[in-house]
Amino acid sequence: MEENEAVLLERCRAGDKDAFGPIVKKYAGRASGTACLLLGCPDEAGDASQEAFVRAWRNISRFDTRSPFYPWYSAILRNVCKSRLRRRARRRTVALTEGHRDSSSDTDPVFLAERNERRDALWHSVMKLSAPFREIILMKHFQDMSYKEIAAALGIPIGTVMSRLHSARRALRETLAGEGS
Repeated sequence: MEENEAVLLERCRAGDKDAFGPIVKKYAGRASGTACLLLGCPDEAGDASQEAFVRAWRNISRFDTRSPFYPWYSAILRNVCKSRLRRRARRRTVALTEGHRDSSSDTDPVFLAERNERRDALWHSVMKLSAPFREIILMKHFQDMSYKEIAAALGIPIGTVMSRLHSARRALRETLAGEGS
C-alpha cells in the first residue's frame, strides 16, 4: 500500500471525513467497473459502488491499515452487489445490458463488427458462469487483481484462488466452445 494511502486511511480511522475523499476518488472508477461487471447493469453500478463506499466509511474502524484497502473494499462491494442481485431476483426483474461500446478510432466497419461480436460473446459467456466463477474471472482478468489480493478479498487461501480460477477458466472455455458450435 502506498504511504500516502496509509496516512489517509489512518486519518479516516481517526474520523477525518476529508481524508476519505481521495480514497474514493482513487478507486471510484475501478469500483464502478467491478459493480457493472457483477451486476450487468451500468445504471445500477454507480449506486452500488457508492453504497459500498458509504459502508466502508461506516466500518473503517474495522479496517486493518497494514493491509491494502481495495481488497477489503472489494469484499464490501461484492456483498452490496450480491444483495442487489438477490433483490432483483425476488422482484423477478431482468436487467438487460447493452454491449460495451468502444471509442476506438478504428473506422473499418467489418473489423469493428467482428471485434464487437467477440467481445459480446466473451461478455455473455462470463455472465453465464456461476457467481463464484464469474467473480474470480472478473477479479483476475478485468480488475487485474493478484492472487494475494483475490485471496484477501474473498477470505480464502491462495491455493483455493488458483484452483477456482483454473476451474472458472475451464468453464469459460466450455461455454465459449458451446456457443461457437
